[in-house]
Amino acid sequence: MRLDGKTAPSDLQLKIVLHGTRPPLWRRLVLPSDTSLGTLHDAIQVAFGWHGGHLHLFTDEFGRGYGDAARLTDIALGFGRGIGDEDTTALGDVLAEEGSRLRYVYDFGDDWEHGITLEKTLPRPVGAERTVRCVGGRRADAPAEDIGGVSGLAEVLGLLDTPDGTWDGPYGELVAELRAAGYDPAAFDRDAITARLAEVTPDTVSGKAKPPAGDRSGRGGVRRLTAEDVALCTCGQCGVGDPVDAGVDGPAEDVPVLRPVTLAPQEDLVAAVRGVPLFDAALRLAAWCQEGRQVTAGRVLRPALAREAVEELQLWKLAGHDSPCADAVARARALKSLRSAKDVAVLDDPWWLAVDGEMITIRGGRASGGAATDFTGEDLLEFWAATMGDLLEEIGETGVLDGWHGELGELTAEIADGLVGLLYDAPDDAWVDVDDLRAKAREAGENGPEFDLFRALFAASFRALGEGLALLGAVEYESGDGDDSAEETLRTLLNAVVGQKPGGSGTLPVASDWSRDDRRGDRMRLTPLGRYGLRAYLMECGVPAPLLGEYAEADAGALLQGLLGYSPEELRREVEGWLEHRSAADAAVGLLDACAGAGHEAAAKRAVARLVLADLDDPRALRVLRKAADSDVEGCRQVATATLGAHLGATAPVDPARAEEAGLWLLIDGLSILAGAGETEELVRGFLENWNTAPEALEQRVDELWRVEHLATAQVLAELGEGLRGVDKRLAKRMRTAANKAHSRR
Repeated sequence: MRLDGKTAPSDLQLKIVLHGTRPPLWRRLVLPSDTSLGTLHDAIQVAFGWHGGHLHLFTDEFGRGYGDAARLTDIALGFGRGIGDEDTTALGDVLAEEGSRLRYVYDFGDDWEHGITLEKTLPRPVGAERTVRCVGGRRADAPAEDIGGVSGLAEVLGLLDTPDGTWDGPYGELVAELRAAGYDPAAFDRDAITARLAEVTPDTVSGKAKPPAGDRSGRGGVRRLTAEDVALCTCGQCGVGDPVDAGVDGPAEDVPVLRPVTLAPQEDLVAAVRGVPLFDAALRLAAWCQEGRQVTAGRVLRPALAREAVEELQLWKLAGHDSPCADAVARARALKSLRSAKDVAVLDDPWWLAVDGEMITIRGGRASGGAATDFTGEDLLEFWAATMGDLLEEIGETGVLDGWHGELGELTAEIADGLVGLLYDAPDDAWVDVDDLRAKAREAGENGPEFDLFRALFAASFRALGEGLALLGAVEYESGDGDDSAEETLRTLLNAVVGQKPGGSGTLPVASDWSRDDRRGDRMRLTPLGRYGLRAYLMECGVPAPLLGEYAEADAGALLQGLLGYSPEELRREVEGWLEHRSAADAAVGLLDACAGAGHEAAAKRAVARLVLADLDDPRALRVLRKAADSDVEGCRQVATATLGAHLGATAPVDPARAEEAGLWLLIDGLSILAGAGETEELVRGFLENWNTAPEALEQRVDELWRVEHLATAQVLAELGEGLRGVDKRLAKRMRTAANKAHSRR
């Protein structure tokens, strides 16, 4: 926020994910916006347990690098010129808006790569201490450096619970030390990390840093193909041979206001979790291991036990009836040749789900589980929600398509993020359908191979997300017509767009062959369990996801604030629940008290309050309105007077002139919300819709509007005068004249 040319104090909430870890290892940190990238480097080192002995580099969305410029240039790693100084670059200048991203690589040998996303900008109270703190995360610190990156980390963690004497190899000594120290990879201690971060003193960077040379370029000045290029290219932008594995994306769109929802009872949700085949299999595996089962050094069942588990627990049913596993003879043949439990997907997926969820614990080469009844109620539901959250976290970092990295991979992450919002915002039991995209594309007249590529990218992302969520019981998913592989179609179209032949030979396909509109597309819809899990995920990410009825016992101010953005039906249901908890008189007093104040937020509350008060016909509430109409409290008086004026009959008499004056004041009040946001087009539309009369009749009101005693009168009239130029020139001129009169009066 810019106030009087200066930046208001604020903190940035960042989510930092160590790429390639399973389950995801991440931290959520809060730092001052005016601290440096150097401070962020120090904070990451502390938060993840690194020791700072290696080089590092930040890369922004335009491919610009930041770090220790002298060291990075001197060692001749190919960075060349254009490395910005991290100690003179403000964090808020690089992460300028919510959704902005950075990449941070530590140790150019092991390549510990971190994805950094600005989740929220938080206002800092004047005089508050500037600190660095941890407010969330998952998993313990990485246990060591110089172990070969995330692949080495996975091997170390796999060896931790193996029997004594089996730690031979390069990690043997480290594993022994970690085992002796009681290292728990699943442990996360936010308070301990924040205590360590207290040693990091955030510096202050003043002024806006100059971007390093090579703006919008990657290393060596090679232009990177952006997500916008792929979606909107008319060619001549991207150029044949431009790299597509750049690993950056464009700025994220603003998060829409989500509709309020209702959730199923907890007992129904728990029963739904048990009904998810994957979770049911994990629970049955845990019960099957109740007496203990032997595992290999890789922490999976020995082959003989794996065969027994698949047959005895009928895990082959997870593959579906059309799978070769469904045939007893073929299944027996495949299991007989089994060499590792990792080769059986129907066992591997529920096995690791049970292990990650601590339904199965591994100690001393044996896996021990509990009875299915040991995992009930809220704990099971929370674990299911965490599993769904892990899936969405992974999608948000790497996209939804296997092997698609860089910008196209991250574009699939953006598409999936948008689909998640569509799913949540869709009415209960409503399907989200890929065919909607085709219809909108036809209406917009979009065509060409580049747009076909985008549609194929969308369809492939839709399918991958739907299938992933369906495995967790979060959605009902229905495939469309045709058996084409969405990913294969996408690869073919991509090759066609960049001028390459699939496999290096053959004839290029016609892109439109892959986007036929006569095929029914895939579709999916949230289950009640999916809505619960998706809401939990959105809330964890800081996205407001209200529940119908959650304001039943809130005060009037919180109610009016919460109702902003509700549909008329949702507002009616919420208000009915709120009124049940208080008398009509108390409701009227609270609502009118909340109408006082200046600014856009107060104006928005008044607009909602009028809708609520209009339905209060109780005589006691009307007495409260009459008293408020005679008060001197600005905002409160106008709302009460206008509400009384709208009541018919003699039960709430009010002077018509006073009621009309209050109505004009509230008209300016409502339009001031749009005027303050600079939405001139919306301002004009709101003005016309409020009066719903011909321009000739509007002209008669101009002389009355400029006299309205409202702080925003002059601004609203001036902006209406500009916005109405294309609607009615004479009226626009009168509005500008009225604005001048209002300015003179002030």
